Amino acid sequence: MKLILNLDPVGDAPETIASIAGTVLTVNGTDYDLTKLPDGATASHPVLGTVKRSGSEYECTIRLGHGPNAPHETRFPAPIVLENHDGPIELPLYDVVPEEEQE
Repeated sequence: MKLILNLDPVGDAPETIASIAGTVLTVNGTDYDLTKLPDGATASHPVLGTVKRSGSEYECTIRLGHGPNAPHETRFPAPIVLENHDGPIELPLYDVVPEEEQE
């Protein structure tokens, strides 16, 4: 299975947590079975955005919550491409502590 996960950054929102087990994508504790979408179909989903399926390849978009000091990679994230991956999905950093606060 291949998953293309697009990220939609949202500031001042709770941190997003995602994982995948087979074809079940879990976002913030809620499971979404991607196989419910028929092969060749595209659908709009309130959490996964536009979901597309082509055989065993899926594409969707999730909101990526971030804090006020999120790095550039979080504010302008590249899609994450996962192939035959099970487990937590490493998302960009939620926030970073400004240097003056680290001392």
